Amino acid sequence: MEFKDAYPDYVAIEEHIKRARLERSLALAQLIADVTDSAWKGLRTIVTAIGGLRPAKPAKPAALPCPSR
Repeated sequence: MEFKDAYPDYVAIEEHIKRARLERSLALAQLIADVTDSAWKGLRTIVTAIGGLRPAKPAKPAALPCPSR
């Protein structure tokens, strides 16, 4: 005996619950995708910023005075 045969009044409720579970799953998948996308963009921005930095050039040494002989 199937659920639909035993409780025909609850078939509509069962369909509603199935739809709600599907919507919740899709919302969770969208949340995970958005977080992953934002994290990837943030990491890419940081790497680009770090890659754009150039090491400072060393200062030219001061000229030493020639000792008089």
